[in-house]
Amino acid sequence: MHHVVLDDLNLAYYDEGAGHPLLLLHGFTGTARSHLGDLIDDLKTNWRVIAPDLRGYGASRPPFRDFPPDFYQRDADDMIRLLEHLNPGPVVVLGFSDGAESALLVAATRPDLVCGVVAWGVAGVISAPMAAAAQQWLPVSAWDANYASWRDEIIANHGEDQIAPLIEGWAAAAQAIYAAGGNICYDQADRIACPVLLLNGDGEVNNLETDFFRLAERIAHCRATIIAASGHGIQFDQPAQLRDLIRTFLEEELCLN
Repeated sequence: MHHVVLDDLNLAYYDEGAGHPLLLLHGFTGTARSHLGDLIDDLKTNWRVIAPDLRGYGASRPPFRDFPPDFYQRDADDMIRLLEHLNPGPVVVLGFSDGAESALLVAATRPDLVCGVVAWGVAGVISAPMAAAAQQWLPVSAWDANYASWRDEIIANHGEDQIAPLIEGWAAAAQAIYAAGGNICYDQADRIACPVLLLNGDGEVNNLETDFFRLAERIAHCRATIIAASGHGIQFDQPAQLRDLIRTFLEEELCLN
């Protein structure tokens, strides 16, 4: 991995392959490799793939991850600083879950830096069910076998001492965002000028389908598709279909062969 220090940000990132630049953003409690490793390996055969561990995750520490209510925009601003540092030219930003929301915020904040977005596991808002579900994660000390795989993921990526700060921090931020009206990127989405592909699984629970399509309608050039037989992590549940949709978007929609 490469490392760069940008003011208060210690950022670790992969920069692999050659061709038009793609910026890949992972989701909550993940890292570039744990959430997007197979996509990195696939896409770098045709394009330049830039894939960071977001602030406070994985190798992008210290500091450890925290969750102020504006953390989605903070991640977007971090990525803008990384792009300004690397100067790769306009990128396609691909994001999963929290990374999907921040991918859209990068495009809304700096449309000059972005020529396309693919976002999945996304809604643009914190819904009432999402805020409530996050509260059900608490207390972490009461986690049982139902949380075993998530616990193992966090330990592998960040260490056991980070379980409580990550879970409690995100739950508190989600509650604060919901209390303030719920907006993550919906309000800003009409500023996105580039083509966008939005994808959610038909098994999504708390990223509500109504919010998903409402977000799509706010973006001028957007295609929104529900993926059958998939939950939140389409890259895990329907990896071949996701790769095909991304490649079609890049090659046919954006003409990035």
